Amino acid sequence: MLASVALAQLALHLVLSGRYGYWIDELYFLACGDHLAWGYVDMPPLIAAVARASRLLLGDSLLAIRFLPAVSGAWLVFLAGRIAWEVGGGRFAQLAAAVAVLVAPVYLALQGVLTMNAFEPLFWMTCAWISIRMVRREDARCWLPFGLVAGLGFLNKYSMAFFAIALAVGLLLTAQRRLLFTRWMPASSSGSWRCRPRHGHAGISGSTSFASCASDSCQPR
Repeated sequence: MLASVALAQLALHLVLSGRYGYWIDELYFLACGDHLAWGYVDMPPLIAAVARASRLLLGDSLLAIRFLPAVSGAWLVFLAGRIAWEVGGGRFAQLAAAVAVLVAPVYLALQGVLTMNAFEPLFWMTCAWISIRMVRREDARCWLPFGLVAGLGFLNKYSMAFFAIALAVGLLLTAQRRLLFTRWMPASSSGSWRCRPRHGHAGISGSTSFASCASDSCQPR
């Protein structure tokens, strides 16, 4: 059932992917994909890697570069239903949660173009799902997958830190604070830290990529 709703979301985005031309930020991300680095002057590196992978594997048509954002949207819909199940919701609750995400205008817009914001909700919701499982099962080992997902989310957009801080504060204010003081928490933090963007020459690399957007070599071919 949830899979059907998620596939409907994917099909909707794929059908409509060519109805709007290249967005200027998409051209910038494609250009950064031609100049891969561990960090850029204005963003972490994941979106550039996604743009590069999309062009190498699928081409640079509108459908190709917007395929992975559409997949992200489908997973978001599916995950919403799974969260409803995790907190005790029945079939109707799961379906309602999935459909609510499916028809939400903000997600319909974000997952229709290649942008960091297309993947950010998926990282946040995945971390929320892992956190719920950890609290309900009182299983501190869930910090390990949480650290991995949060680290990847930080490679996508620095705002991932806001979620991590809010979660830590929320746990500290409840009896579940004991989950923070386990040996799994430092391991999770270490994993997230290893995923951090490396800077150094990142500003130069990012500036070069931005300037290269005007060159023919960085335009979709």
